[in-house]
Amino acid sequence: MSTIGLYGLLIFAGFSCQVDNIQPQNNFVADFYGNVSTLELIVGYEENAEPYTSFNNKNAWDIVSDNLAQLLAGRNISFSIPRELPEMTYLGTLGQQNYTNNDLQNLANDIQKYTNLEPQKGLVVLFLDGYFTKDGEVLDKVLGLNINGTAIIALFKPVIKSASPSFTLRTLVEQTTLTHEIGHALGLVNNGVTLRSAHHDEENGAHCTNNDCVMYWSNGGGNVVEFVQPYLSRGKIDLFGEECLTDVREF
Repeated sequence: MSTIGLYGLLIFAGFSCQVDNIQPQNNFVADFYGNVSTLELIVGYEENAEPYTSFNNKNAWDIVSDNLAQLLAGRNISFSIPRELPEMTYLGTLGQQNYTNNDLQNLANDIQKYTNLEPQKGLVVLFLDGYFTKDGEVLDKVLGLNINGTAIIALFKPVIKSASPSFTLRTLVEQTTLTHEIGHALGLVNNGVTLRSAHHDEENGAHCTNNDCVMYWSNGGGNVVEFVQPYLSRGKIDLFGEECLTDVREF
């Protein structure tokens, strides 16, 4: 893959999302909905960037698992999602503070198990102890991103840790950010999956106009803590709005 674009660049503290109009060689969204039978989240983490695994006496990864199952309900897809660190890939100490598009692609290629052209699919999720850099600028407010048209997601742990002094809130921020990026990777909003209603916030890229949906542009960025806080008192955490669920359900 020679060129890459970004979607769903979640930026903490009030920045907006960025989009590069560059096309990958293979479009993951088209290949995914064409013939998917299984989906595995392949998680790799760097030293000091271990994913959080506990949330209110439950496993934190129940959040992304439940929401992914809700998003793809009725499609007869088997999911494989790691829930504890031994089920994930330890990347060691990578020895750099900043990560470019090419860095992310190379790291993802090292642990990707699938071509994603067959019915067995894999989404790679990288947890990194550093920041995203673009065009020579270090974007130290970026929580996470999906490389547009690919099965590559990256989360930047120092930014997640800075989101709140509360461990519980940071965990929820992390899982919400990951859910948002999975939404982009799977074609939301108007990013490969056809709209069924007028809810595309074009001004802010591939995002939803429903501010109660995880795909609303600032719910993974500047307003992330505000967005997740009400979920602390709820038994179930449903992040996708009905508009996005309908888009995928009817695609």
